[in-house]
Amino acid sequence: MIEPLNLNPYHLELVDYKIVKIGEKLPPHSSSIFEYLIGSNGIFARAVRPGLEVIIPVELFTASIRGLEPIEPFFRLTPRRIPQQILIQIWKESCIATLAEPPLEIAFHIHHVQEQWQLVIPEQTQSSGKCRSAEYGLNSSYINATVEVHSHNRMTAFFSGADDADEGGFRIFAVLGRVTESSAEIICRVGVYRQFWHIPAAWIFELPSFVTDITSGGEKDDWISKFYSSSVAPPLLDDPLKLPTTFGELPHV
Repeated sequence: MIEPLNLNPYHLELVDYKIVKIGEKLPPHSSSIFEYLIGSNGIFARAVRPGLEVIIPVELFTASIRGLEPIEPFFRLTPRRIPQQILIQIWKESCIATLAEPPLEIAFHIHHVQEQWQLVIPEQTQSSGKCRSAEYGLNSSYINATVEVHSHNRMTAFFSGADDADEGGFRIFAVLGRVTESSAEIICRVGVYRQFWHIPAAWIFELPSFVTDITSGGEKDDWISKFYSSSVAPPLLDDPLKLPTTFGELPHV
């Protein structure tokens, strides 16, 4: 496996493109949004933010490209996995929302703050089929979240078309489902600007015994093959996000 080198904070491109030739180490990260890495086995997207560094598959080649190094998917969450207590609190609040009349979904943000993980329940709009943060400004909880979780009340855990439209930044996304049953469900993915890769929940959370990960079957081939891209944009939804309209208001995530 090729280990990423330290982040180079200078001369950053918005999106960069790098070919990794045979015998070369993985070049330093040098983009402010993300970058494409091309190896003998496929095309990968790499992104870095405080607390999170990933290399996710975008396209795996059926035949090896001669003269290039193979690249392996990479995931690093620092300083450690999110403590069990945070996920238990998310489950408790999800149960309260589910027992409302009608049952509600609820969204959560987990922030990387001074090498610690901090749970935030943002101001939001809620219904039985959706929940959405009320604020999207540069200093909002939404923009600064490393992990975004939302509940599906009594429904199973899955990523919907509306989720694909909303989840357009770089962070970890998770859905908690069947929250009032004896075994709740969780499904997780990391997203790099609408390029998604399903990853085991145990890479992210210290899982309590009553939460079952349904992200994959547990074998490496199960999760390495679960990647995809989405071109669905928020304006296609019946209740689109209200995005900034001037350049100065554009969020950087």
